[in-house]
Amino acid sequence: MNLRFLLVRVTTGYDEMSVANAHIKVSDVDDKHLCEAKTDVNGVKELELRHGHSVVNVRVSAPGCIDEYIEDVRIDDEYTTFLPIHLEHSADETRFLDNPLPIWPPYPGVVLRRGMQGPSIAQVQERLNELGANPLLATDGSFGPMTEAAVMAFQAASGLMPDGVVGSNTWNTLFSREPAPQPIWPPYPGVALRRGMEGPSIAQVQERLNELGANPLLATDGSFGPMTEAAVIAFQRANGLTPDGVIGPNTWNALFSRGSSPIPTPAKTIVIDPGHGGHDFGATFGSRRESDDTLRLSLAVRPILQAQGQRVIMTRATDVFVALSERSAISNQNNADLFISIHRNSSISTDANGVDNYVFTTAPSNAIQNAFDVLDEIVDVGVQNNLGVTRGNFAVLRNTTAPAMLLEMGFITNERDNQLFDQNFNAYATAIARGIMKALNEVQPPQRYFFYTVVSGDSLWSLAQRFGTTMNVIIQLNKLTTNSVTTGQVLRIPG
Repeated sequence: MNLRFLLVRVTTGYDEMSVANAHIKVSDVDDKHLCEAKTDVNGVKELELRHGHSVVNVRVSAPGCIDEYIEDVRIDDEYTTFLPIHLEHSADETRFLDNPLPIWPPYPGVVLRRGMQGPSIAQVQERLNELGANPLLATDGSFGPMTEAAVMAFQAASGLMPDGVVGSNTWNTLFSREPAPQPIWPPYPGVALRRGMEGPSIAQVQERLNELGANPLLATDGSFGPMTEAAVIAFQRANGLTPDGVIGPNTWNALFSRGSSPIPTPAKTIVIDPGHGGHDFGATFGSRRESDDTLRLSLAVRPILQAQGQRVIMTRATDVFVALSERSAISNQNNADLFISIHRNSSISTDANGVDNYVFTTAPSNAIQNAFDVLDEIVDVGVQNNLGVTRGNFAVLRNTTAPAMLLEMGFITNERDNQLFDQNFNAYATAIARGIMKALNEVQPPQRYFFYTVVSGDSLWSLAQRFGTTMNVIIQLNKLTTNSVTTGQVLRIPG
Protein backbone atom coordinates (compact mmCIF):
# COMPACT_ATOMS: atom_id res chain seq x y z
CA MET A 1 0.00 0.00 0.00
CA ASN A 2 1.29 3.45 -0.92
CA LEU A 3 2.01 6.02 1.77
CA ARG A 4 -0.22 9.11 1.72
CA PHE A 5 -0.04 10.49 5.26
CA LEU A 6 3.07 10.94 7.37
CA LEU A 7 3.38 11.98 11.02
CA VAL A 8 6.92 13.07 11.90
CA ARG A 9 8.14 13.40 15.48
CA VAL A 10 11.49 15.04 16.10
CA THR A 11 13.25 14.68 19.44
CA THR A 12 16.74 15.21 20.74
CA GLY A 13 19.00 12.22 21.01
CA TYR A 14 19.86 12.10 24.71
CA ASP A 15 16.89 13.42 26.67
CA GLU A 16 14.27 12.94 23.93
CA MET A 17 13.01 16.53 24.23
CA SER A 18 10.75 17.79 21.44
CA VAL A 19 12.36 19.97 18.78
CA ALA A 20 10.11 22.82 17.63
CA ASN A 21 10.54 24.50 14.20
CA ALA A 22 12.63 21.63 12.88
CA HIS A 23 12.64 21.81 9.07
CA ILE A 24 11.33 18.64 7.42
CA LYS A 25 11.90 17.82 3.74
CA VAL A 26 10.44 14.69 2.22
CA SER A 27 11.73 13.14 -0.99
CA ASP A 28 11.26 9.89 -2.85
CA VAL A 29 13.87 7.23 -3.39
CA ASP A 30 15.30 9.22 -6.31
CA ASP A 31 15.61 12.24 -4.01
CA LYS A 32 12.80 13.99 -5.86
CA HIS A 33 11.21 16.64 -3.65
CA LEU A 34 7.74 15.76 -2.41
CA CYS A 35 6.88 18.21 0.35
CA GLU A 36 8.30 20.10 3.32
CA ALA A 37 7.12 21.72 6.59
CA LYS A 38 8.20 22.66 10.12
CA THR A 39 7.37 20.91 13.36
CA ASP A 40 5.06 22.53 15.89
CA VAL A 41 5.86 23.34 19.53
CA ASN A 42 5.58 19.65 20.36
CA GLY A 43 8.09 18.65 17.73
CA VAL A 44 5.35 17.06 15.57
CA LYS A 45 4.13 17.66 12.03
CA GLU A 46 1.67 15.74 9.88
CA LEU A 47 2.30 15.83 6.15
CA GLU A 48 0.16 14.73 3.21
CA LEU A 49 1.76 13.32 0.07
CA ARG A 50 -0.25 14.11 -3.08
CA HIS A 51 0.69 10.81 -4.68
CA GLY A 52 1.25 7.61 -2.82
CA HIS A 53 4.79 6.37 -2.30
CA SER A 54 5.89 3.06 -0.82
CA VAL A 55 9.30 4.35 0.27
CA VAL A 56 10.36 7.91 1.07
CA ASN A 57 13.25 9.65 2.76
CA VAL A 58 12.94 12.38 5.34
CA ARG A 59 15.51 15.10 5.86
CA VAL A 60 15.28 16.91 9.19
CA SER A 61 17.33 19.98 9.99
CA ALA A 62 17.25 22.13 13.10
CA PRO A 63 19.44 25.26 13.29
CA GLY A 64 20.91 25.71 16.78
CA CYS A 65 20.30 22.12 17.85
CA ILE A 66 23.88 21.17 18.54
CA ASP A 67 25.64 17.92 19.49
CA GLU A 68 22.72 16.44 21.40
CA TYR A 69 20.75 16.31 18.17
CA ILE A 70 19.88 13.21 16.21
CA GLU A 71 23.08 12.44 14.34
CA ASP A 72 26.40 14.21 14.06
CA VAL A 73 26.31 15.14 10.33
CA ARG A 74 26.99 18.85 9.96
CA ILE A 75 25.95 21.03 7.01
CA ASP A 76 26.88 24.69 7.44
CA ASP A 77 25.25 25.75 10.73
CA GLU A 78 22.74 22.94 10.77
CA TYR A 79 22.76 19.39 12.10
CA THR A 80 21.01 17.24 9.55
CA THR A 81 20.00 13.61 9.41
CA PHE A 82 18.61 11.42 6.67
CA LEU A 83 16.15 8.95 8.11
CA PRO A 84 14.51 6.03 6.28
CA ILE A 85 10.90 5.64 7.30
CA HIS A 86 9.90 2.45 9.10
CA LEU A 87 6.32 2.09 7.86
CA GLU A 88 3.60 0.95 10.20
CA HIS A 89 0.18 0.49 8.55
CA SER A 90 -3.02 1.62 10.22
CA ALA A 91 -6.64 1.57 9.04
CA ASP A 92 -6.86 5.24 8.11
CA GLU A 93 -3.59 5.04 6.19
CA THR A 94 -1.90 7.42 8.60
CA ARG A 95 1.76 6.51 8.87
CA PHE A 96 4.00 7.13 11.85
CA LEU A 97 7.70 7.72 11.56
CA ASP A 98 9.46 6.12 14.52
CA ASN A 99 12.32 8.56 14.60
CA PRO A 100 15.24 6.35 15.71
CA LEU A 101 17.49 7.72 18.38
CA PRO A 102 21.13 8.04 17.41
CA ILE A 103 24.02 5.92 18.52
CA TRP A 104 25.99 8.03 20.96
CA PRO A 105 28.88 8.31 21.16
CA PRO A 106 29.28 7.80 17.39
CA TYR A 107 31.46 5.01 16.05
CA PRO A 108 35.06 6.32 15.94
CA GLY A 109 35.56 5.07 12.39
CA VAL A 110 38.30 2.59 13.22
CA VAL A 111 38.12 -0.99 14.47
CA LEU A 112 39.20 -1.25 18.10
CA ARG A 113 41.17 -4.31 19.16
CA ARG A 114 43.53 -5.63 21.80
CA GLY A 115 46.72 -3.62 22.21
CA MET A 116 45.17 -0.26 21.24
CA GLN A 117 44.67 2.74 23.51
CA GLY A 118 42.55 5.87 23.47
CA PRO A 119 39.41 7.62 24.72
CA SER A 120 37.08 5.49 22.58
CA ILE A 121 38.34 2.38 24.37
CA ALA A 122 37.67 4.05 27.73
CA GLN A 123 34.09 4.66 26.54
CA VAL A 124 33.78 0.97 25.64
CA GLN A 125 35.11 -0.06 29.05
CA GLU A 126 32.71 2.24 30.86
CA ARG A 127 29.75 0.94 28.86
CA LEU A 128 30.71 -2.70 29.48
CA ASN A 129 30.86 -1.93 33.21
CA GLU A 130 27.35 -0.45 33.01
CA LEU A 131 26.17 -3.69 31.42
CA GLY A 132 27.61 -5.83 34.17
CA ALA A 133 31.17 -6.72 33.19
CA ASN A 134 32.54 -9.04 35.85
CA PRO A 135 35.13 -8.29 37.03
CA LEU A 136 34.74 -4.54 36.51
CA LEU A 137 37.12 -3.08 33.99
CA ALA A 138 39.56 -0.26 34.60
CA THR A 139 38.40 2.63 32.39
CA ASP A 140 41.97 3.50 31.47
CA GLY A 141 41.55 3.42 27.69
CA SER A 142 43.91 0.46 27.34
CA PHE A 143 42.51 -2.49 25.35
CA GLY A 144 43.94 -5.41 27.34
CA PRO A 145 42.96 -9.07 27.75
CA MET A 146 40.25 -8.35 30.34
CA THR A 147 38.60 -5.80 28.04
CA GLU A 148 38.83 -8.29 25.16
CA ALA A 149 37.21 -11.03 27.27
CA ALA A 150 34.38 -8.68 28.31
CA VAL A 151 33.80 -7.66 24.67
CA MET A 152 33.62 -11.33 23.67
CA ALA A 153 31.12 -12.06 26.44
CA PHE A 154 28.97 -9.13 25.30
CA GLN A 155 29.16 -10.22 21.67
CA ALA A 156 28.15 -13.77 22.53
CA ALA A 157 25.18 -12.50 24.55
CA SER A 158 24.16 -10.16 21.70
CA GLY A 159 24.31 -12.73 18.90
CA LEU A 160 27.43 -11.19 17.36
CA MET A 161 30.62 -12.92 16.28
CA PRO A 162 32.61 -13.23 19.55
CA ASP A 163 35.94 -12.12 18.09
CA GLY A 164 36.77 -9.55 20.79
CA VAL A 165 37.07 -6.79 18.17
CA VAL A 166 34.90 -3.66 18.36
CA GLY A 167 33.82 -2.86 14.84
CA SER A 168 30.81 -0.80 13.81
CA ASN A 169 28.26 -3.56 14.49
CA THR A 170 29.60 -4.26 17.97
CA TRP A 171 29.92 -0.53 18.69
CA ASN A 172 26.34 0.25 17.59
CA THR A 173 24.94 -2.72 19.56
CA LEU A 174 26.97 -1.79 22.61
CA PHE A 175 25.77 1.82 22.66
CA SER A 176 22.24 1.17 21.41
CA ARG A 177 19.57 2.74 23.57
CA GLU A 178 17.54 -0.43 23.38
CA PRO A 179 17.85 -2.56 26.53
CA ALA A 180 21.13 -4.31 25.99
CA PRO A 181 21.54 -7.97 26.82
CA GLN A 182 23.58 -8.61 29.89
CA PRO A 183 26.84 -10.32 29.00
CA ILE A 184 27.38 -13.79 30.34
CA TRP A 185 30.40 -13.86 32.61
CA PRO A 186 32.43 -15.96 32.74
CA PRO A 187 32.03 -16.78 29.02
CA TYR A 188 31.25 -20.32 27.90
CA PRO A 189 34.52 -22.27 27.69
CA GLY A 190 33.68 -23.61 24.24
CA VAL A 191 33.38 -27.28 25.22
CA ALA A 192 30.59 -29.21 26.91
CA LEU A 193 31.45 -30.10 30.51
CA ARG A 194 30.45 -33.51 31.82
CA ARG A 195 31.13 -36.05 34.52
CA GLY A 196 34.75 -37.19 34.72
CA MET A 197 36.25 -33.89 33.51
CA GLU A 198 38.40 -31.52 35.55
CA GLY A 199 39.46 -27.90 35.28
CA PRO A 200 38.90 -24.29 36.39
CA SER A 201 35.65 -23.96 34.42
CA ILE A 202 34.17 -26.80 36.48
CA ALA A 203 35.27 -25.05 39.69
CA GLN A 204 33.40 -21.93 38.46
CA VAL A 205 30.32 -24.08 37.86
CA GLN A 206 30.56 -25.62 41.34
CA GLU A 207 30.89 -22.20 42.97
CA ARG A 208 27.89 -20.87 41.04
CA LEU A 209 25.77 -23.92 41.89
CA ASN A 210 26.60 -23.38 45.57
CA GLU A 211 25.45 -19.74 45.25
CA LEU A 212 22.17 -20.99 43.79
CA GLY A 213 21.55 -23.39 46.67
CA ALA A 214 23.19 -26.70 45.78
CA ASN A 215 22.38 -29.15 48.55
CA PRO A 216 24.66 -30.59 49.73
CA LEU A 217 27.22 -27.89 49.05
CA LEU A 218 29.81 -28.87 46.46
CA ALA A 219 33.54 -28.92 46.93
CA THR A 220 34.89 -26.32 44.48
CA ASP A 221 37.78 -28.55 43.47
CA GLY A 222 37.23 -28.46 39.70
CA SER A 223 36.43 -32.18 39.56
CA PHE A 224 33.14 -33.08 37.82
CA GLY A 225 31.94 -35.96 40.00
CA PRO A 226 28.52 -37.48 40.72
CA MET A 227 27.56 -34.78 43.27
CA THR A 228 28.30 -32.01 40.74
CA GLU A 229 26.33 -33.90 38.10
CA ALA A 230 23.35 -34.25 40.45
CA ALA A 231 23.45 -30.50 41.24
CA VAL A 232 23.58 -29.67 37.50
CA ILE A 233 20.54 -31.87 36.86
CA ALA A 234 18.65 -30.20 39.73
CA PHE A 235 19.51 -26.77 38.28
CA GLN A 236 18.45 -27.81 34.78
CA ARG A 237 15.10 -29.05 36.06
CA ALA A 238 14.51 -25.82 37.98
CA ASN A 239 15.22 -23.76 34.84
CA GLY A 240 13.31 -25.76 32.21
CA LEU A 241 16.40 -27.27 30.58
CA THR A 242 17.01 -30.84 29.49
CA PRO A 243 18.15 -32.57 32.72
CA ASP A 244 21.09 -34.47 31.22
CA GLY A 245 23.76 -33.32 33.69
CA VAL A 246 25.91 -31.96 30.84
CA ILE A 247 26.86 -28.27 30.73
CA GLY A 248 26.54 -27.10 27.15
CA PRO A 249 26.13 -23.46 26.08
CA ASN A 250 22.43 -23.29 27.04
CA THR A 251 23.01 -24.61 30.55
CA TRP A 252 26.13 -22.45 30.96
CA ASN A 253 24.34 -19.26 29.90
CA ALA A 254 21.34 -20.03 32.12
CA LEU A 255 23.63 -20.86 35.05
CA PHE A 256 25.56 -17.59 34.89
CA SER A 257 22.72 -15.29 33.83
CA ARG A 258 21.32 -12.89 36.38
CA GLY A 259 17.81 -14.32 36.00
CA SER A 260 18.58 -17.96 36.69
CA SER A 261 16.26 -19.74 39.10
CA PRO A 262 17.75 -21.10 42.32
CA ILE A 263 17.97 -24.81 42.97
CA PRO A 264 15.05 -25.83 45.18
CA THR A 265 16.34 -27.16 48.45
CA PRO A 266 14.62 -30.34 49.56
CA ALA A 267 13.74 -30.24 53.24
CA LYS A 268 15.54 -32.74 55.45
CA THR A 269 13.78 -34.49 58.29
CA ILE A 270 15.35 -33.97 61.71
CA VAL A 271 14.08 -35.73 64.81
CA ILE A 272 14.83 -33.93 68.07
CA ASP A 273 14.46 -36.09 71.16
CA PRO A 274 14.26 -34.18 74.47
CA GLY A 275 15.52 -36.70 77.03
CA HIS A 276 13.22 -38.12 79.75
CA GLY A 277 9.85 -36.46 80.51
CA GLY A 278 6.66 -37.02 82.50
CA HIS A 279 7.32 -39.14 85.58
CA ASP A 280 10.90 -39.69 84.36
CA PHE A 281 12.70 -36.54 85.56
CA GLY A 282 16.14 -37.77 84.56
CA ALA A 283 18.93 -36.33 86.67
CA THR A 284 18.03 -33.69 89.25
CA PHE A 285 19.93 -31.06 91.20
CA GLY A 286 17.85 -29.34 93.88
CA SER A 287 14.67 -28.29 92.12
CA ARG A 288 16.28 -28.49 88.69
CA ARG A 289 15.16 -31.38 86.47
CA GLU A 290 17.00 -32.73 83.44
CA SER A 291 13.65 -33.35 81.67
CA ASP A 292 12.79 -29.63 81.93
CA ASP A 293 16.16 -28.43 80.62
CA THR A 294 16.18 -30.84 77.67
CA LEU A 295 12.64 -29.90 76.61
CA ARG A 296 13.33 -26.19 76.88
CA LEU A 297 16.50 -26.43 74.80
CA SER A 298 14.92 -28.70 72.20
CA LEU A 299 11.99 -26.33 71.75
CA ALA A 300 14.48 -23.48 71.22
CA VAL A 301 16.39 -25.41 68.53
CA ARG A 302 13.26 -26.37 66.57
CA PRO A 303 12.24 -22.95 65.14
CA ILE A 304 15.82 -22.19 64.09
CA LEU A 305 15.88 -25.31 61.94
CA GLN A 306 12.38 -24.67 60.63
CA ALA A 307 13.46 -21.20 59.55
CA GLN A 308 16.07 -22.97 57.41
CA GLY A 309 13.26 -24.86 55.65
CA GLN A 310 13.82 -28.13 57.49
CA ARG A 311 11.15 -30.56 58.66
CA VAL A 312 11.48 -30.99 62.42
CA ILE A 313 9.76 -33.73 64.41
CA MET A 314 9.82 -33.77 68.20
CA THR A 315 9.54 -37.05 70.10
CA ARG A 316 7.83 -34.95 72.74
CA ALA A 317 6.89 -31.26 72.84
CA THR A 318 5.43 -31.26 76.36
CA ASP A 319 6.28 -32.81 79.71
CA VAL A 320 5.14 -36.34 78.92
CA PHE A 321 6.78 -39.73 79.18
CA VAL A 322 7.88 -41.41 75.94
CA ALA A 323 9.37 -44.89 75.98
CA LEU A 324 12.86 -45.35 74.53
CA SER A 325 11.61 -47.75 71.87
CA GLU A 326 8.97 -45.24 70.78
CA ARG A 327 11.57 -42.50 70.36
CA SER A 328 13.56 -44.58 67.91
CA ALA A 329 10.37 -45.72 66.17
CA ILE A 330 9.33 -42.09 65.56
CA SER A 331 12.63 -41.47 63.79
CA ASN A 332 12.53 -44.68 61.77
CA GLN A 333 8.90 -44.30 60.69
CA ASN A 334 9.59 -40.78 59.40
CA ASN A 335 12.76 -41.76 57.53
CA ALA A 336 14.73 -39.14 59.44
CA ASP A 337 17.93 -37.77 57.96
CA LEU A 338 19.35 -37.06 61.42
CA PHE A 339 18.39 -37.92 65.00
CA ILE A 340 19.60 -35.96 68.04
CA SER A 341 18.72 -36.82 71.63
CA ILE A 342 19.41 -33.95 74.05
CA HIS A 343 20.33 -34.65 77.68
CA ARG A 344 22.10 -33.25 80.74
CA ASN A 345 24.82 -35.31 82.41
CA SER A 346 25.18 -35.96 86.15
CA SER A 347 27.68 -37.29 88.68
CA ILE A 348 27.96 -38.01 92.38
CA SER A 349 30.81 -35.50 92.29
CA THR A 350 29.75 -31.88 91.90
CA ASP A 351 33.17 -31.18 90.38
CA ALA A 352 32.47 -33.26 87.26
CA ASN A 353 31.75 -30.94 84.34
CA GLY A 354 31.80 -30.63 80.58
CA VAL A 355 29.89 -31.29 77.37
CA ASP A 356 30.12 -34.49 75.32
CA ASN A 357 28.37 -36.13 72.41
CA TYR A 358 27.75 -39.86 71.97
CA VAL A 359 27.44 -42.06 68.87
CA PHE A 360 26.68 -45.76 68.71
CA THR A 361 29.47 -48.26 69.28
CA THR A 362 29.56 -49.19 65.58
CA ALA A 363 28.58 -45.78 64.16
CA PRO A 364 29.99 -45.12 60.67
CA SER A 365 32.25 -42.16 59.91
CA ASN A 366 29.44 -39.90 58.69
CA ALA A 367 27.58 -40.24 61.99
CA ILE A 368 30.80 -39.49 63.88
CA GLN A 369 31.42 -36.43 61.70
CA ASN A 370 27.87 -35.23 62.40
CA ALA A 371 28.51 -35.47 66.14
CA PHE A 372 31.72 -33.46 65.79
CA ASP A 373 29.90 -30.84 63.71
CA VAL A 374 27.42 -30.19 66.52
CA LEU A 375 29.92 -30.45 69.37
CA ASP A 376 32.42 -28.10 67.69
CA GLU A 377 29.76 -25.38 67.41
CA ILE A 378 28.86 -25.72 71.10
CA VAL A 379 32.52 -25.62 72.19
CA ASP A 380 32.97 -22.43 70.14
CA VAL A 381 30.24 -20.78 72.24
CA GLY A 382 32.10 -21.70 75.42
CA VAL A 383 32.16 -24.67 77.80
CA GLN A 384 34.04 -25.60 80.95
CA ASN A 385 35.31 -28.82 79.46
CA ASN A 386 35.05 -30.50 76.06
CA LEU A 387 34.72 -34.22 76.74
CA GLY A 388 34.61 -35.01 73.03
CA VAL A 389 32.72 -37.56 70.96
CA THR A 390 32.39 -41.00 72.55
CA ARG A 391 30.98 -44.31 71.40
CA GLY A 392 28.15 -45.62 73.59
CA ASN A 393 25.53 -48.37 73.57
CA PHE A 394 22.48 -46.21 74.32
CA ALA A 395 19.12 -47.60 73.22
CA VAL A 396 18.12 -44.61 71.10
CA LEU A 397 21.47 -44.82 69.26
CA ARG A 398 21.32 -48.59 68.89
CA ASN A 399 17.74 -48.74 67.57
CA THR A 400 17.69 -45.66 65.30
CA THR A 401 18.48 -46.19 61.63
CA ALA A 402 19.32 -42.54 60.86
CA PRO A 403 22.71 -41.07 61.77
CA ALA A 404 22.18 -40.47 65.47
CA MET A 405 23.83 -38.67 68.38
CA LEU A 406 23.11 -38.25 72.09
CA LEU A 407 24.23 -34.85 73.31
CA GLU A 408 25.02 -34.25 76.99
CA MET A 409 24.72 -30.49 77.55
CA GLY A 410 26.87 -30.17 80.64
CA PHE A 411 26.49 -31.65 84.12
CA ILE A 412 23.28 -30.71 85.89
CA THR A 413 25.13 -31.49 89.15
CA ASN A 414 27.73 -28.76 88.51
CA GLU A 415 26.92 -25.16 89.39
CA ARG A 416 29.14 -23.63 86.71
CA ASP A 417 27.75 -25.88 83.96
CA ASN A 418 24.25 -24.80 85.00
CA GLN A 419 25.27 -21.15 84.88
CA LEU A 420 26.69 -21.61 81.39
CA PHE A 421 23.54 -23.49 80.31
CA ASP A 422 21.36 -20.56 81.39
CA GLN A 423 23.66 -17.70 80.33
CA ASN A 424 24.41 -19.17 76.89
CA PHE A 425 21.00 -20.75 76.36
CA ASN A 426 20.14 -18.97 73.09
CA ALA A 427 23.70 -19.26 71.80
CA TYR A 428 23.70 -22.99 72.56
CA ALA A 429 20.39 -23.45 70.73
CA THR A 430 21.76 -21.62 67.71
CA ALA A 431 25.00 -23.60 67.87
CA ILE A 432 23.17 -26.93 67.91
CA ALA A 433 21.02 -25.88 64.93
CA ARG A 434 24.07 -24.59 63.06
CA GLY A 435 25.92 -27.84 63.69
CA ILE A 436 22.93 -29.87 62.47
CA MET A 437 22.70 -27.79 59.28
CA LYS A 438 26.41 -28.25 58.73
CA ALA A 439 25.98 -32.01 59.20
CA LEU A 440 23.07 -32.14 56.75
CA ASN A 441 24.99 -30.21 54.10
CA GLU A 442 28.28 -31.97 54.70
CA VAL A 443 30.66 -32.14 51.77
CA GLN A 444 33.20 -34.85 52.31
CA PRO A 445 36.47 -33.24 51.18
CA PRO A 446 39.71 -35.16 50.99
CA GLN A 447 40.04 -35.93 54.72
CA ARG A 448 42.90 -34.30 56.57
CA TYR A 449 42.20 -36.62 59.49
CA PHE A 450 40.80 -40.04 60.33
CA PHE A 451 38.77 -41.24 63.32
CA TYR A 452 40.37 -43.31 66.05
CA THR A 453 38.52 -44.85 69.00
CA VAL A 454 40.47 -44.75 72.26
CA VAL A 455 41.08 -48.12 73.93
CA SER A 456 42.31 -48.98 77.40
CA GLY A 457 45.93 -47.89 77.92
CA ASP A 458 45.87 -45.12 75.31
CA SER A 459 47.03 -41.59 76.15
CA LEU A 460 47.44 -38.49 74.02
CA TRP A 461 51.21 -38.90 74.29
CA SER A 462 51.16 -42.54 73.14
CA LEU A 463 48.77 -41.74 70.28
CA ALA A 464 50.96 -38.85 69.15
CA GLN A 465 53.97 -41.16 69.12
CA ARG A 466 52.09 -43.92 67.28
CA PHE A 467 50.69 -41.70 64.54
CA GLY A 468 53.69 -39.42 64.06
CA THR A 469 52.15 -36.20 65.33
CA THR A 470 52.14 -34.16 68.56
CA MET A 471 49.81 -33.90 71.51
CA ASN A 472 49.16 -30.24 70.73
CA VAL A 473 48.06 -31.06 67.17
CA ILE A 474 45.59 -33.69 68.45
CA ILE A 475 44.30 -31.31 71.13
CA GLN A 476 43.78 -28.48 68.63
CA LEU A 477 42.20 -30.70 65.99
CA ASN A 478 39.69 -32.03 68.54
CA LYS A 479 39.25 -28.73 70.45
CA LEU A 480 40.06 -30.57 73.67
CA THR A 481 40.22 -28.73 76.98
CA THR A 482 42.12 -31.47 78.84
CA ASN A 483 45.06 -33.78 78.25
CA SER A 484 43.13 -36.88 79.34
CA VAL A 485 41.15 -39.26 77.13
CA THR A 486 38.66 -42.01 78.02
CA THR A 487 38.03 -45.44 76.61
CA GLY A 488 35.48 -45.26 73.78
CA GLN A 489 36.27 -41.61 72.99
CA VAL A 490 36.63 -40.88 69.27
CA LEU A 491 39.53 -38.64 68.24
CA ARG A 492 40.37 -36.95 64.97
CA ILE A 493 43.93 -37.96 64.12
CA PRO A 494 45.79 -36.02 61.41
CA GLY A 495 46.77 -38.04 58.40
